[in-house]
Amino acid sequence: MPVVNHREKAEVPPKYRLFCLDCGWESDPEFRLRCPRCSGALDPRINLENATERDSGRPELAYLDFLPVESEHFLDADISVRTPCRPAPHLGAAIGLPRLWVKDESQQPTGTTKDRLASVVLAVFRQFGINEFVASSTGNSSTALARAVQRDPSMGAHFFCGRDFTGDHDIETGDRVSLTVVDGNYAQATQAAQEFAARNGLVWEGGFFNWARREGLKLTYLEAFEAMDDKPDVVVQAISSGMGMMAVRKGVAEYLACGRLTSPPRLLMVQQDTCAPMAAAWSEGRAELTEDDVIERPTGLARAILLGDGRATYPYMRDIAAESGGAIVSVSQDELVQARTMLRELEGLDVCHSSAATIAALRNEAAARRITPDKVVLVNLTGRERYTASDAGPALAAATAG
Repeated sequence: MPVVNHREKAEVPPKYRLFCLDCGWESDPEFRLRCPRCSGALDPRINLENATERDSGRPELAYLDFLPVESEHFLDADISVRTPCRPAPHLGAAIGLPRLWVKDESQQPTGTTKDRLASVVLAVFRQFGINEFVASSTGNSSTALARAVQRDPSMGAHFFCGRDFTGDHDIETGDRVSLTVVDGNYAQATQAAQEFAARNGLVWEGGFFNWARREGLKLTYLEAFEAMDDKPDVVVQAISSGMGMMAVRKGVAEYLACGRLTSPPRLLMVQQDTCAPMAAAWSEGRAELTEDDVIERPTGLARAILLGDGRATYPYMRDIAAESGGAIVSVSQDELVQARTMLRELEGLDVCHSSAATIAALRNEAAARRITPDKVVLVNLTGRERYTASDAGPALAAATAG
């Protein structure tokens, strides 16, 4: 993909530099998805010398010092909002973890935490002069990005999805926003999107390897750490590619550096049993996934985490689990249903099955005494249900690629 570096020269040093997480290559700020030396994931290392939380109700402005955004003028208002982080005493008592906290990202405008990444991705694009891009997702990311694009008349975007995920998209198409439905899975939709970007000389948004995404998701955890009476011993999130876990690891590292945390939490990642290639590889002690691990047409109740090919990102999840003393686990479909019911009945939280996977996993971990009742546990409930099998919405009116 083309490397975009439209920053104006400044007399002061840049706010951040890009570092490769695998080989340590570094550069001044530019929109580049992978390391040119080893193809590893890149990460913005921000100068935190004077970083502080600002007095603002808007999360991106409150934590602007912790973002790779050089001016608040690149940020659009009301793309994401602050969300509740509170104790869950009834649910905690029921599963044997009385110090349980929940972060309810279902309160975001489009119903998922992906509104946070949309805000920061578009801000980064603006500061590099990018005004049109191509992306793919199983639904949540594209819906959030499309909403953000529609609020900026200077932006345009082209989204691709597999046919099985049309009902997960809530996108209003028009002159500046298109949605192409591909007869295939998420991986095939992503390939079609990348080919479209290359043919038309457009920027490929990048998915997991877009570091701006991960920086946006990081805000979830910075908010949570500030809201909690006691800092977490364990953090739990459901994963597909693992962007959210990369985000929490980054937030933890920055808050440790600033003295806002005194010790890192264990990081627990959750998949569902019908689509759990990373959990299987972790349990077997494997360093990587192979072609044999790829699930061509993944199915399951937790639709937001139906990623059948995790080969590119599993090594990062494996490292996070190992370094933090955490794990990658899977839960059954019955456990997802039970956990979602418990969230609704005990805490009044109506979230999606992907969010409920965190509680299903915690029930198992607590029962096995791998997490004990004295531990402070934070779960990220990443969103609410949106899929409608009977009405796929505007996606069905989109152009169809073979």
